[in-house]
Amino acid sequence: MNNISVAILWHFHQPIYSKPNDTVLPLPWVRLHCIKDYLDMLKHVQKFPDIQVTFNFTPSLLLQIHNYKTGECTDRQFLLFKKKAEELIPEERIEILRDFFLANWKEMIEPYPRYFELLLKRGKNIVEEELMSIAENFTVDELRDLQIWANLSWIDPMFRDDIGDLYKKGKNFSEADKERIITLEKQVIDDIFTEYKKALQQGQIEITTSPLYHPILPLLINTSLAKVSRPNLVLPFEFAHPEDAKHHIIEGIQVFKKIFGQEPTGMWPPEGAVCEELISIVSSSGIEWIASDDEILARSLNTSFRRDEQGVPNHPELLYQPWKIDTIKVLFRDHILSDLIGFLYHDQDQTETALDLITRIKHIGNSLPPFGKFVIPIILDGENAWEHYKNDATDFIETLYENLIKEEIPTTTIGKYLRETEVKDTLPSLFPGSWIGAHFNMWIGQPEDHQAWQVVKHLRDMLVEKKIDDKKIWDKFYMLEGSDWFWWFGSSQVSHVVEVFDELFRQNAIWIYKKIGEEPPPELFSPIKKISEALTYQSIDTITPVIDGKLTHFYEWYKAGHADVRRMGGTMHYFAGIFSTVYCGFDDTNLYIRFDVENHDVSKYQYSIKFYKPKEVEFTLGESKESTYKIEDIGEVAIPLSLLGVDNQGIVEFIVRVWQEKIEIDRTPLLKFSVKLSDVRLHNWIV
Repeated sequence: MNNISVAILWHFHQPIYSKPNDTVLPLPWVRLHCIKDYLDMLKHVQKFPDIQVTFNFTPSLLLQIHNYKTGECTDRQFLLFKKKAEELIPEERIEILRDFFLANWKEMIEPYPRYFELLLKRGKNIVEEELMSIAENFTVDELRDLQIWANLSWIDPMFRDDIGDLYKKGKNFSEADKERIITLEKQVIDDIFTEYKKALQQGQIEITTSPLYHPILPLLINTSLAKVSRPNLVLPFEFAHPEDAKHHIIEGIQVFKKIFGQEPTGMWPPEGAVCEELISIVSSSGIEWIASDDEILARSLNTSFRRDEQGVPNHPELLYQPWKIDTIKVLFRDHILSDLIGFLYHDQDQTETALDLITRIKHIGNSLPPFGKFVIPIILDGENAWEHYKNDATDFIETLYENLIKEEIPTTTIGKYLRETEVKDTLPSLFPGSWIGAHFNMWIGQPEDHQAWQVVKHLRDMLVEKKIDDKKIWDKFYMLEGSDWFWWFGSSQVSHVVEVFDELFRQNAIWIYKKIGEEPPPELFSPIKKISEALTYQSIDTITPVIDGKLTHFYEWYKAGHADVRRMGGTMHYFAGIFSTVYCGFDDTNLYIRFDVENHDVSKYQYSIKFYKPKEVEFTLGESKESTYKIEDIGEVAIPLSLLGVDNQGIVEFIVRVWQEKIEIDRTPLLKFSVKLSDVRLHNWIV
């Protein structure tokens, strides 16, 4: 096809995971993605000399890769991996059992029988208090096997040749086997910058960057810009420091230059977040082009890009061309094509999905004037998506590249395309928003976000007031402006990692206060994040359902409280995903619990309900005579309130556990519901 080119940009980013004055990172993601994603993504391209691709490395990631390469940092999981299994103390055994299964279970644990066996022995859902007794049942050999599999599963298939025998061996590993893995990991990390610099010089790839600590630039320029897309958003503060946005851009370019020996011409704004006020700042930094999302373009042009049955948008000539604003050139990614790769293709046949993408590209090309020089930008996360694919997406990526060549669909780097193409049209305005819904709610839309922003605002005001010019202190402050902190706050994110990010954010803020001789505010010593209760909805009236295992009528459970267990499970895969929703209601006599399951036959498992409040007691369905239950389409249970000892506070806390052949395979998070008549009566009175 002569009228289009495909411009793929793979975006690589990891936030700074460091505590103040500590070289041991509490999270391992930089190292693990180094051995799974960064180098192999380049190697895939190099297998196809006719393919051209753009890679975006954020400066925060570059700094951390550099520190791993030079030995200036390590991470807690790596230290636990290196330690001899027989020398692990009880607390370390618990830590390993908690943290060494943080991978996609379906694609990175279940394919390896020993790893999966160890997961089942630990239990797919864990309560911290139970880990000590669980750890006592693990032998030294099992712990060593777990140490090794938590690394083997992350190594990309193309780097496994030298240690292929370990995958065949599967279990009963030795300490010497660890040394081979450590050597391989170091070699892969050492090669990343070297190989990318070579490829950059050869011209097959372009490398771009982002601002230093990955901030949402428009929110640094002025948080009030968030109200353009969300007029009803109430902000109890205003933060307006465009000079900080410029600092992140300039310093990010300097980090890039130190690593790659040249300045980038392009920049991916974090989260595709842009605004018109950003353009002059970008222009003054020497950057020539940026990119964002097609919904931003639609809002800027006061139009929409509706798709036909073949996935072709109306006005394709507007979407698949470059625009300019002042001196800056701007491309807008195809949101649908990008999200197909990032979120939808992973659980389907990889060859078929790659060919589906090719077909969609051809349909778009056929919809455009044959005499034009159009570009289809596909821009997405180039690391996190692949753990949801089989074989780290090798088959998908290489089938895609192979068929782009076969179908004679040219690829290009974004910079090359813009150098060779005259940009004729000027964008009349640039709508402020991000690649998530063309708004900023993810980073400033909830009270927890506001609390974190107010920490940043207060700190900055104090640094200026006290005329602090210490570069190290200011650098730590700029780190707090990064987007990732705010990403994890708010009810939309729930996982074990949230607690780590919350603590890191507060520790770094406290460090700054102490460095400038000020007493940290007391609220910094309590978590900002309110876990899981935000996803639990309380009863609005009493209920008396029929315990028949069926939804007898629509309103049977309508007034009960409920919890979206899928979202409460978070992103770190502590939960197997059997449960979808749990309902809890009551009347004067009984507590009623209903549980729905996700894509499973609810009746093939055994279940128990363990209460922690008002007293600790467990009811095993089928064995406990005190409870009435029925399991067919759904699970329904009735338990007399008198057996639970409900007190004046009227709170019950429980988990639902699922068993298969006497092995616990899943459980819900801890759920908390009110069973006070006064609560529902007050609600009804207010309504």
